[in-house]
Amino acid sequence: MSIWNPGLKNVVDDQSEFLSDFPKKSFSKIDATSKLQVIQALDNGQCKSDIAREYGVHPQTILSIYKQKDAIIKKYNQKYNLLKEICSLNLEQNLLDWFEQQFKSGNVITEDQLRTKAQDILKGLSEKFTSIDDWLLSFRTRHNISKYSSDDMYGEKAKEDWKRFLTNSQPNDVYLGGVCALSHNLDYASYLNGQHAESYVSLLLLVNALGTDKKEVAVAGKESMETEIHVRSLPVSYYYCLNSQINYSIIQNYLTKWNNELASKGNHVTLVLDVPESMINSMKFENIRVLGTTELSYVTNILEKVVECFKYHYRRLQISRSLTYGKDNSTFMDYVHMMGMAWHNIPQKYIQSLSYPPGDGSLFFNVKEDSDNDHSLSRWCKMYNIPLNYDQCPSSLDMIIFCDKKLPCIFRGQLDENMQATDVFSQKVCNSTSGMEAYQAMKRIVSYLQGENAGSSIMKYAKYLENHLEYGALLHMHQIIASTNDSI
Repeated sequence: MSIWNPGLKNVVDDQSEFLSDFPKKSFSKIDATSKLQVIQALDNGQCKSDIAREYGVHPQTILSIYKQKDAIIKKYNQKYNLLKEICSLNLEQNLLDWFEQQFKSGNVITEDQLRTKAQDILKGLSEKFTSIDDWLLSFRTRHNISKYSSDDMYGEKAKEDWKRFLTNSQPNDVYLGGVCALSHNLDYASYLNGQHAESYVSLLLLVNALGTDKKEVAVAGKESMETEIHVRSLPVSYYYCLNSQINYSIIQNYLTKWNNELASKGNHVTLVLDVPESMINSMKFENIRVLGTTELSYVTNILEKVVECFKYHYRRLQISRSLTYGKDNSTFMDYVHMMGMAWHNIPQKYIQSLSYPPGDGSLFFNVKEDSDNDHSLSRWCKMYNIPLNYDQCPSSLDMIIFCDKKLPCIFRGQLDENMQATDVFSQKVCNSTSGMEAYQAMKRIVSYLQGENAGSSIMKYAKYLENHLEYGALLHMHQIIASTNDSI
């Protein structure tokens, strides 16, 4: 039904003649909607010369449009009724729901597949929707759906190995894990002056491949805190470690707790862990299948990007806190809280886009956020007017994210369960000594290992060393007494 009466009297002949000085060349093209507005304006008695000036065309063009009045209105009404019928089929929402479901499942979606699905939804139309390609183009624009073109950041073989692995797995139950170092109290001014942080922590990061369930992050540091704490309401667990590096004991402890949680719920997961294979080979859990990255090198690239995003958020929080208080006077607990907040702020869809990269020519949601893929601190400062003096070397501000990349973050040393205690000495893992201080130090180590619930093999070696050093300590004491001519 038309928005006005098409039977109105033709008013073109009743209007004034063309202006003699009006330009003969049209300046713009009038689209279908504007043609309807032109017809309505003429029916309402508006002068065609005024309308021509408004649209930047010659009055003859206005006359030509009005002569096609009936055909234009008929075409409009047909299109209006067709679009009304399309709306009743809820094409927009149904197609969007289907696209989101396919995307979340990691399926490749092409333009042809999108068109086929739209046509399938429109099967009940009374007439053919000939403008479906134009409508789909508008649909993609409305929902920021773009066509993907690959880059050379990842090798094709690594991609294919990863895709093949995901095809044979349950996406919700696939987790990725890796280790990184973090100079937690490094500030920008010190970094520019070439000063390095006095201390750092190492982190064990675990994420779900779909990004829907990020596990806690384990932090290893040498700060004077409880042996193990959990920061409530934040996904962080802290482990005390003299060298601030993630070791086998921490990973084993962390995964054991997770395995118990999974067992209580009857769940099983697969964890692709980017740590030395020697560690993975000795990890056995009933509810966690632990795999290395030897055959899945693509996971290493994913984790590098996740770590980059995490550090980007962490430095943002650190800069904001420093500016708020005038200087970085944070306690170690403040840093741990910032680690948890930064980890929590990694977008789920960012992790998913890394784990399920679209293929060439496929469609994907191209909704870019400040935190999605542009991890630029200088850009963030400019965008939000952060009053930080970085104009002289803006690139240095962005490089602060990678300043701790080369720090050792994992302790690879591990005692072989099959190694005999005597073999430890023969391989010069430690040397015999006769000092009282060595014996006292060994007793403290044994006490620490007992408190950490160390494995039986480790405790066996530690007790052997304690007994060995005890004999040396007694011999040392005897020599001291003998040298002073005191009797025993």
